[in-house]
Amino acid sequence: MTETIDPATSLGQLVRENPEFASVFESLGIDYCCGGDTPLERACEETDLELRSVLDRLADAESAGSDGTGASAESLSELVDDVVETHHDYLRSELPSLERVVRKVARVHGDSHPELHEVESEFLDLKDEVTHHIEDEEENVFPELLTLDGETPPADADEEAIREAIDHLESEHDAAASSLERIRDLTDGYEIPDDACTSYRNMLDRLQMLEKDMHQHVHKENNVLFPEAEERLAA
Repeated sequence: MTETIDPATSLGQLVRENPEFASVFESLGIDYCCGGDTPLERACEETDLELRSVLDRLADAESAGSDGTGASAESLSELVDDVVETHHDYLRSELPSLERVVRKVARVHGDSHPELHEVESEFLDLKDEVTHHIEDEEENVFPELLTLDGETPPADADEEAIREAIDHLESEHDAAASSLERIRDLTDGYEIPDDACTSYRNMLDRLQMLEKDMHQHVHKENNVLFPEAEERLAA
């Protein structure tokens, strides 16, 4: 079955066509969201993974079926609704709650685990940036994208504004990915220390869930929603 997977295909396209591949890439540390334009074979080289082994993992996932991380809607409106309802609403609820836990754990365990103060700082910056990001998308960018679902094409100036907005959002996605990677490094891959209390464990679990959700979120925008919008603009 691995013969059906072309190693020259980009990561983003693979996950777009096979949502079940997202979990495989997640477990292997392969960046399929911000790095969605990278061909599979090159991604394996860059992460020192054996291509054949990765292909076998993908084939197994393909047989098992979808894990629901894809975005297969046909209209931009459906794609936008999926991003907002699945990811933005989650972030609006989770980030303030998780902030309280991160602050508490840094205060209680910071002396014995000084890296927690860096985790706190990185998370607070990420929270502020992501909160502004999703507000900007919903108030300014998504309404512009939805005009592309209509029969009347936007004016040239509007087209240019949409392309510039997409480029800006993608750069913010890169920044968020860097923050998440920094948090992962600081926590040694969310490794639970021997002296971790319940709140400490809860924080690490939720940070890991946040990272996974953000990867799926960015994939849906960078590799599904934005390319679809670009196709509409080109047409």
